[in-house]
Amino acid sequence: MPKKTSATPDFPLLRERALAHLRALSEDIGPRPPTSENQKRAVLYVAEALRNAGIENLDFQSFRAGKHTYWPYVAAFAAGLVGNLAYLLHPRRATSVLAALLNASGAWAFFAQTDFEDNWARRLFPKGTGLNLIARIPARRETRGRIVLSAHLDTHKTPWVYRSPHSLRAFSLIVGGSFLSLLVGAILHILRAVFGWPRSRWLVGGLPLALQAVATGMAVEGETTPYTHGANDNASGAAVILALAEHLAQHPLPHTEVWVVFTDCEEVGAYGMDAFLRQYGPELRDADFLNVDMVGLGIPGLQSVDGLLRRHPPHPEIWAKAVEVVQRHPQWRIKPWVGAYTDATVATKRGFKALTITMVLPPEHPAARYGGYWHQPQDRWENIEPETLESAIHLVWALMERLSQEGAGPSS
Repeated sequence: MPKKTSATPDFPLLRERALAHLRALSEDIGPRPPTSENQKRAVLYVAEALRNAGIENLDFQSFRAGKHTYWPYVAAFAAGLVGNLAYLLHPRRATSVLAALLNASGAWAFFAQTDFEDNWARRLFPKGTGLNLIARIPARRETRGRIVLSAHLDTHKTPWVYRSPHSLRAFSLIVGGSFLSLLVGAILHILRAVFGWPRSRWLVGGLPLALQAVATGMAVEGETTPYTHGANDNASGAAVILALAEHLAQHPLPHTEVWVVFTDCEEVGAYGMDAFLRQYGPELRDADFLNVDMVGLGIPGLQSVDGLLRRHPPHPEIWAKAVEVVQRHPQWRIKPWVGAYTDATVATKRGFKALTITMVLPPEHPAARYGGYWHQPQDRWENIEPETLESAIHLVWALMERLSQEGAGPSS
């Protein structure tokens, strides 16, 4: 079938296509744990849709990845907890040194895990085989640039701490305090061992132990909960880029090659994006990355910072262009950092030009108090807003238009 050259999308049609894909992923397939059979079913569903659209240039990328979100954090907290308990039971210089070492190792593992770096805690638990899907849509004429559209297919568990803004804030404070307790505990134990100060063993070991015990319990509870159906997070993002890929199959951009990447294992530490960049990164060093994550509710917008402890703002070049687009359209917003990461974090860390398109929930929105049903059982098909999905498609397209090189944008 000859490819058409008029690139302006029929946005209502793309919305309906995206809604159909979203429903298939979140309801027909359902929860998609990282490295699971359901996750692989989602990949095969997307591959079939792409082939039906005429895209045959598909790569299936398998990789080894952690399967658990919270167990590495449990191990990090438990290291400090064991050290502090040993000191409280036998307050000696030797146990202070042991506690200092265990608290320091826990703090390092915690920080490394939040920043997607290898560490001893993640090595304690079994891995699975993740599966990414990569599609390439060539430019219609000479290629002058590349855009990478990405979205993760896997879903998260449903800990009680995500059920309300209050519980989420409490969780963040307790976990943040526990991380600090690992750092401060290591310092206090060293001071105690070397100088005999502070004298209060309960200040040195008891307070950190209490914080670490609470955080460990919260993390264990989170790991034992069921997985969400993930309609908003992130069948919505996957559906948006799948609908756009179907359109681009028949309406390729004049001078911009588009890569469409569906990743696995984002929810457990962005292993899928890491694997993708390790294999394909050298070829995409000059590409622009648009990651789409949670765009089924509220107002689509740009996430200004990614990362949990260490924050990663987008590359200045892509951020300036994206802000220019959003400022021309008051219906879109910029979302400040809210203590979360996306697949774009890994790309930004490595110097790629990447940013995330996500949702902004005004305070009056009915889902605002639930964070857009983020990591909750209510993240189901029936709570998705079709008009938000269509607006997200508009935003991604507008960004592609701005990012396309030498004025040869999607509407050329």
